[in-house]
Amino acid sequence: MTKQSWLRVSAVLACLAVSVLLPLLWDRTGADLMVYRLAGDTMLTDPATLYSVRLPTLLLPFTYPPFAGLVFVPFAPLPWRLAYWVWIVCSVAAVWVVVRHALHRRTRTAVMVPAVAACVLTEPVRETLSYGQINLFLCALVMYDVLDRKHHGRGVWIGIAAGMKLTPLVFVALLLVTRQWRALRYACAAFCGTVLIGFAAAPGASWQYWTRLVFDSGRIGPAEFAGNQSWNGLFVRLGAPSGGSAWMVAVLATVIVGLWLSRRLYDQGQPLASLSVCATMGLLCAPISWNHHWVWMIPLGVALTRVVSADRPLLRATVAAGWFGFFIVAPFRWVPRSAGREYAWTLGQHFVGNAYLIAALAAVAVLAISSMRVRRPELVSGVRLPTGPSRALPGRGR
Repeated sequence: MTKQSWLRVSAVLACLAVSVLLPLLWDRTGADLMVYRLAGDTMLTDPATLYSVRLPTLLLPFTYPPFAGLVFVPFAPLPWRLAYWVWIVCSVAAVWVVVRHALHRRTRTAVMVPAVAACVLTEPVRETLSYGQINLFLCALVMYDVLDRKHHGRGVWIGIAAGMKLTPLVFVALLLVTRQWRALRYACAAFCGTVLIGFAAAPGASWQYWTRLVFDSGRIGPAEFAGNQSWNGLFVRLGAPSGGSAWMVAVLATVIVGLWLSRRLYDQGQPLASLSVCATMGLLCAPISWNHHWVWMIPLGVALTRVVSADRPLLRATVAAGWFGFFIVAPFRWVPRSAGREYAWTLGQHFVGNAYLIAALAAVAVLAISSMRVRRPELVSGVRLPTGPSRALPGRGR
């Protein structure tokens, strides 16, 4: 066996060991996975009660479209501990996929292993794993669909991801503004297909979800909680009403700037930065973006590292360490949280308590400034070519 083969085997074994050991170190009970399993079981037994059924010891409701309940059916019959570990193993594998696409598909295993380990240590990934959340799978599906330009049916996985949880719909807008028409058609068709499948499997629950529950953000949790790192969370903690005029103005401005910058970065041959800006736009604009939704800080951090330190390895390492170290310590956890204590924050505590949002805005600002320093690509024989430092980036063009 070659040295490279040994490294790959060691990487797989290390990921499996981490996947098995991590659940033993948490106080969490995999609450979200419990709800997912209940949804899967309900789809098999009584689909009409999908949004009313609750676990005896956990009153959290199921908040995803009915199609997602079908996706969770295979986990329903498994013993709980086995289901949790299988979920963790698959989630760590999803981290590997995310990192692989964020860096480069040819990145050496010796680099991939510590990179994946660093990402697992970050608070959004830790929380996603401990709760048994779906975020990492959605992130991996979208990144594969957007960045791997060789696979057939690009756009389908975005539609399927949106069918499981509506937040990936923001990437349909990315396909639209970057004029990826075929992928856009596939994404829309796939999403509509998931809706139709949901109606076929659970017509009553589907009607309830798409006519009423889809507009009820209150089922997700209290908007003022510090874990909500979105514009809405920031304004609510400052005393504004949830979904008020301040939030709507911020959302409108964020969408305009976010889509413009996503398009500009894509045209400059920076698809990872374009994708990351679009994902950040979605996180900022959602009524509630829990801290574990911020797994998108992985591609955003890689894109940031590239533009500020393209030819300086030491600076690149410093920026990467600073960015991922920031999300490992998760400053928003340093301030008083829950039970409405967020309403009593001082000005300094508001800066700390909105740490993810502020860091994301700073990263997007750096990407925007960097994009201004790159000449717009010129059309050569009908093909748009990137200029400047973007030549070295993979997956450029359409």
